[in-house]
Amino acid sequence: MIRRIYGALPPDYPSDNVIVGRINAYCKAYGTGYDFCTFYEGDTGDNMLALYYGGELYVHCNENGDSQSIITFSEMLGAKAVMSDIKLSEESETLYIMTSGQMPAVCNDRLKAEFTEDYRTVFEILKSGFSLSDYQFDEWYADTCHRVRHGISRLIVMRYGSEPVATATVLFDDDKSCFLSHIAVRRDMQKNGIGTALLSCTANLLDNRKITLICKKNVQRFYINCGFTATGTAYEIARG
Repeated sequence: MIRRIYGALPPDYPSDNVIVGRINAYCKAYGTGYDFCTFYEGDTGDNMLALYYGGELYVHCNENGDSQSIITFSEMLGAKAVMSDIKLSEESETLYIMTSGQMPAVCNDRLKAEFTEDYRTVFEILKSGFSLSDYQFDEWYADTCHRVRHGISRLIVMRYGSEPVATATVLFDDDKSCFLSHIAVRRDMQKNGIGTALLSCTANLLDNRKITLICKKNVQRFYINCGFTATGTAYEIARG
């Protein structure tokens, strides 16, 4: 049985799990009282903890998790995407959890990265790198600004001279590690080593804390070449 959580999240979940980390971060940012950002737990045997936000369901559970119940629950919510620790169905795509090691040195003195709250500049890079549209800005801004304001997330922009060319988001972090998302290089600046430099400079900005991110198979080799190693898997179902 899946139940909605009101009040504090249950404490006995692995803090180093990337899905649990995201769930905890959103709970710190929004709390459990809003209907647009909801939290759930399952039966004791499956150790399930879940977040539903922005049409996406994030599910942490162990091997005892009931895949069909989770899929049915996601359909009831109307989730357009489901990310989970276990493979829920044959349509699940494997994602790779990558953890940083020794980063390559940045050889171009004109490339500099810094923390920023220039949301429009960051979104313009994301728009180019991910083919986003202007109509998506308001929703992205509302969520990102809220997380930054509550000290959960931070934005990074890389410049080539004075020109912004790449960005990454520290979705959440602690004293020893952080989770990166929304890593993008402006389309006209790709294939120039800027992505590699972005990750290296980001590590320096974060005092060389361990960086974790999730990627698809088609870009896994890029992260391996940047000094990352695969440390686990997650699974995603994307619905049209």
